[in-house]
Amino acid sequence: MNNKCNLIRDILPLYVEDMVSTDTREFVSEHLEHCEACRAELEHMRKPADIIPNTDIVPLRRIKKELFIKRLQTVFLTAILACAIVTVIFGILTSPKFFSYSDDLFNVDSGADGSITIAFDNKVTGYSCMKEFNDETKTEIYQINAWTTTWDIYSSNRGKQNMVIPFDRETNVQIYYAQNDGSEDVLIYGINDNAYQDTVTLPRQIFLPYFMLAFLVLAILAVLRFLLKNKQAIIVWIDRSLLFPISYMAAHLCTKGISFTSYSSKRDFCIIVLVAMLFYFAMLTGISLYKAKKRTSQKNFED
Repeated sequence: MNNKCNLIRDILPLYVEDMVSTDTREFVSEHLEHCEACRAELEHMRKPADIIPNTDIVPLRRIKKELFIKRLQTVFLTAILACAIVTVIFGILTSPKFFSYSDDLFNVDSGADGSITIAFDNKVTGYSCMKEFNDETKTEIYQINAWTTTWDIYSSNRGKQNMVIPFDRETNVQIYYAQNDGSEDVLIYGINDNAYQDTVTLPRQIFLPYFMLAFLVLAILAVLRFLLKNKQAIIVWIDRSLLFPISYMAAHLCTKGISFTSYSSKRDFCIIVLVAMLFYFAMLTGISLYKAKKRTSQKNFED
């Protein structure tokens, strides 16, 4: 290999990239026509280079994936907490405020077809009715109440509330108004036969047994966790199960406070369960984020 070949080979990288002048290109091309070794070097340069995989990409991808999962969990936690707060506020704002009996609260009229119409005052935004039947006296007994809510007072207009009881020739009708404040129910339609005299509609104590059951389950799981603290596979499931009673009790305290009675038990129970589910997933996600952050901090400390 002479000095001219050395010069050509120094120029070949620029020649391949078309970064030489016209005179230089002609000079290199003329030499390549007569030099087999330089032509072989040119062909070698024009071949695609073998890409050596960078082993550093694997841990970078893992870190990127972990960061994405952490970001997704954070968004999920924020969304769940927001939903839980909105549900609690909604439950408080729509909690019924029952009206005590008054003469201007409603009007009771009998229609030409024998039906009974109860027209509530405009301040009433909701009512409920329970029906019983007395076989001895062949009497249909209705217990009604009326309420409004903070939400309805400030942001809703449901219109005038009316209730119609159809006529039945074979039965008598008694209608009582349940005040839901510890006072006696008031007979507003029908003949007083003293069967339901001095009756008081009491709130249901439905939530106290559920709260005590959740507390009992929490205590049992806590004892099991202490006894099985060396069995990590079981501890994981116990920790997840512990969140169920904690979520329920927290949801109850957020929606009902320390009260365990309710005149609208079905509604209140549904709201408590919904909030409890949101709290459970929020705590589960929060614990996962805390453990991931703890592992990262420990790894950084070891490095």
